[in-house]
Amino acid sequence: MTYNGQITPLLTSITPRYGKVEGGENISFAGTGFSNNISDYNIIIDGINCPVYFANSTIIQCTTGPRPGLVNSSL
Repeated sequence: MTYNGQITPLLTSITPRYGKVEGGENISFAGTGFSNNISDYNIIIDGINCPVYFANSTIIQCTTGPRPGLVNSSL
């Protein structure tokens, strides 16, 4: 297999860079060459699933889940 930079997706930024341990943060991955098909993605951040709710050729967006053991359940 040969690498071809013109057809390889390129990630240029992730926003925000940090989030709450409670989850519920909407994360945007910006770049080029992404798939428009949400089902093409399985994003895991620090071992926690981040379900994708939007994708096009330049942006992928997901929502973080809570970090078990780090969230105070009495809040």
